[in-house]
Amino acid sequence: MKEPRGIAHISSLEVGRRLRAARARVGVTRRQLAQASTTSERYLANLETGQGNPSIGVLASLADALQVPMAELLPLGGERDEEHAALAEMVRRLSPARAAAAMEWLRRPASADRSKADRVVLIGLRGAGKSSLGAALAQRLKSHFVEISKEVESAYGAQIGLLIELGGQGALRRYEAQAWESVIERNESVVIATPGGIVADHSLFDRVLATAHSIWLQASPEDHMARVLAQGDFRPMEQNREAMADLQAILDARSSDYARADAMLNTSEQDFETTLSKLEAIALHLIGHAM
Repeated sequence: MKEPRGIAHISSLEVGRRLRAARARVGVTRRQLAQASTTSERYLANLETGQGNPSIGVLASLADALQVPMAELLPLGGERDEEHAALAEMVRRLSPARAAAAMEWLRRPASADRSKADRVVLIGLRGAGKSSLGAALAQRLKSHFVEISKEVESAYGAQIGLLIELGGQGALRRYEAQAWESVIERNESVVIATPGGIVADHSLFDRVLATAHSIWLQASPEDHMARVLAQGDFRPMEQNREAMADLQAILDARSSDYARADAMLNTSEQDFETTLSKLEAIALHLIGHAM
């Protein structure tokens, strides 16, 4: 039986939406994805706007380039309804070890795990205030402050941009995972700032959440953009006339992952000192309840 045109169009739009979301979550440009998947940039643009009907081979190539399960590019992840799709997506993002004990892990209070020690990790998109607030929080807690991105650059011996250019996203994720293990092995008490794209590596993000008390620093899209520009760093939106739209897409794509944090704090609602005091209170509460 031939699928009605209207349903086929809706499916194409949904595939396009999921493809845009997956690309935003990883933080790559359309051109970079086209090159990595050996797909033309024009065809990819058509797919993202729902004007294409990709074959299984094309979807597999795109999923491989994005390092996501192909199901994440299918309407409802291939499931029959939204509830089952949401559950399936949650399970897919767990590491194999975590998936084996998913129900127990999800029900266990985050503060009950002493494997987190006195580590505090700040997650969120670039421009949320992880570096500035993280350094100030470490001083108040009389702890160390570490930025995973700087740890990666120190281990690699060059800037992250060169690492991505020569080794791709896969190499970056490997260095980030190694940096994380090195940091938690050296430190029982530490404040850690993570790169915004760390959620793209589901196994690593599981590990981050399991070994440190996590706080999602949020900010308005306008504050994110202003802070990134003030830092002189416009990745991954450089040379993109629709920078704000891309920023919002990245926020939307990563929000469900960031929301897995133990706590969250909006850094746009008050001045720096007030935000820092609130952050300190959250961190002490998380660490105290784990004792």
